[in-house]
Amino acid sequence: MLAKGYSFWLMPTGEVYNKFSSLIEKLAEKYSIPLFEPHITLLGEIQQPEDEIIQKAQLLITEQKPFPITLRMIDYQDFYFRALFVKADIPKSLRVLHNRAKEIFEMQYIPDYMAHLSLLYGTFPQEVKEKIIEKIGKDQTTELTINGIDLFKTTGEVNTWYRIRKFPFL
Repeated sequence: MLAKGYSFWLMPTGEVYNKFSSLIEKLAEKYSIPLFEPHITLLGEIQQPEDEIIQKAQLLITEQKPFPITLRMIDYQDFYFRALFVKADIPKSLRVLHNRAKEIFEMQYIPDYMAHLSLLYGTFPQEVKEKIIEKIGKDQTTELTINGIDLFKTTGEVNTWYRIRKFPFL
């Protein structure tokens, strides 16, 4: 599955990053999928010039303070980039930031926001996903603090994605 454009990611740090990075790595190895960093997508498929995105990102983070997000239960969908994921609560600060990003990047047409941290990309039978959940546990309740946004180039295959820049909050 090919992605396109740029994406803003909210990335965990410290122990939370290590926990989910390790889990993603194990699943990637076992199911022969590309490795990716743990993240919650704030806004994806931004198709504007990179220099313009960077300028608008500065506007997006103006006066933004760090905020907590709580990850909850593992779920899955029949969608390549949401094959298996941990759902996240959407605190007011995240909803405001997401809506502001949609406005700044002129992407108001995007459907309702579902904050989540993906664990597995690909197309897998429901039974495989349920077996994984059974093995690692459905409840993944964890709190993390978001201290900034990361701009990634997410065009093409997952293994070609890379970070452009981090935009720390004040």
